[in-house]
Amino acid sequence: MFGGASACSGALENPVLLTSCRFAATLSGMESPSGLAHAIIDIGQRLARKGFIAGADGNISARSSANEILVTPSGLPKGELTPEDLVRVDLSGKQLRGARRPSSELLMHLYVYQQRPDIMACVHSHPPTATAFAAAGIELPPDILPEVILVVGAIPLTIYAATGTDELPRALAPFIEHNDAFMLRNHGLLTIGRSLSEAWARHETVEHYAKIIHLARQIGNAHPLPEAEVRRLEAMRSSLLQSMREQVRK
Repeated sequence: MFGGASACSGALENPVLLTSCRFAATLSGMESPSGLAHAIIDIGQRLARKGFIAGADGNISARSSANEILVTPSGLPKGELTPEDLVRVDLSGKQLRGARRPSSELLMHLYVYQQRPDIMACVHSHPPTATAFAAAGIELPPDILPEVILVVGAIPLTIYAATGTDELPRALAPFIEHNDAFMLRNHGLLTIGRSLSEAWARHETVEHYAKIIHLARQIGNAHPLPEAEVRRLEAMRSSLLQSMREQVRK
């Protein structure tokens, strides 16, 4: 579905670009309902194993059709979910299936899907290092690691928004068009993607990056890449994403 003369034509010579192209290769359409449910459950278990969530923290969603999403419930540990726990809603928030209440942060998920038709999945949690940066009001620099520039892009820090309110969508509004990862001030991390695997990989990458930046600053400093290299990497990412969006529209 994706390759040949596209932005991925040189991917075999570039492991980072190859990783991004593998994400694009997952865009063969909507997963079956049962497959999607199990994929969401798997991401919840990964979040728990990684220590990104505690108690009933976090929420995960994915498109099940153009106008419907499957989302995790409110009040349950995300590492212990079953398919029956998940809730199906339409993009207006109307509950279509499931006995449980959808995530208290459903408005955030709906806003992403409403604003970004290319997005298929959202992952939100409280990974300790990235959340520490968000709580300290410190943005992660955009120009340190090539992999982060290509796979994630810039990671804006939003204003504080009260959880479970329409303040969360408003906090995302300045960044939603051009970004795929968001540090929610005094809250946590949200990543989005064109598949659950892409949204998860970005989530894991941001937390790993936050740890590296924290360690680099303890040792001395995190030195930025040359400006010309940053521009080159950003152009590669832009070209890749444009190609991916064109594939989604076809």
